[in-house]
Amino acid sequence: MSWFVWVIILLIVFAIVYFIIRAIMMRSKRIGAGNDLGNETFTVSKLQVALFAQAREVQARLTELSLEVDTDSPEGLMTLMQESALALMRTPENWTHASSSSQSVHRDKAEEVFNKLSLEERTKFSEETLVNVSGRVAKRSTAIASPDKDPSAYIVVTLLIGTEHDRPLFGEIRNTQELRTALEAIASLPASHLLVFELLWSPQADTDSLTYDELLTEYSNMIQI
Repeated sequence: MSWFVWVIILLIVFAIVYFIIRAIMMRSKRIGAGNDLGNETFTVSKLQVALFAQAREVQARLTELSLEVDTDSPEGLMTLMQESALALMRTPENWTHASSSSQSVHRDKAEEVFNKLSLEERTKFSEETLVNVSGRVAKRSTAIASPDKDPSAYIVVTLLIGTEHDRPLFGEIRNTQELRTALEAIASLPASHLLVFELLWSPQADTDSLTYDELLTEYSNMIQI
């Protein structure tokens, strides 16, 4: 085999190695760019809103969103979060109580903190009639409201959010203006910063509601606004 052929072979090998290394470097840059803020700190936030049960359209809208939105895609998750916040913003006359927490943690602890908050909230449900996890929807039979429940009772909506922020999204909420500001911050969150989102509401069935005593028992940390 002539030296010219060996030169051609070596050039081809060098070209292949070059493009492989370049591809690996570009992939590493994309992964690094996933954290737009360039730090190792993520923020886990929980916002809870209690509404008068007459705001049945909120329950209906959340059910509709959970059935239609593909939460297995970043776009779908973003849509679910924004539309959930907007659904709450459209009925301020029914806001009664609120609770908030937003803590910045190292990325290694973020998933643990988020899952703990999710578990704490889901254990408050007597039953889950609708579950949408990773794009898979499970809808169970609708619960029928107890006839002795106060029809003017309450609904509680919980938004759990994991974001690429190095500081809290919002502080303690003590009035309707602070609640509106927090909801606006959630609705305007850049899509590139959203890591995970979970939507919960209780009761899930639009034929049911929480009594005042149930609200105080299950959601004792909520503040009247």
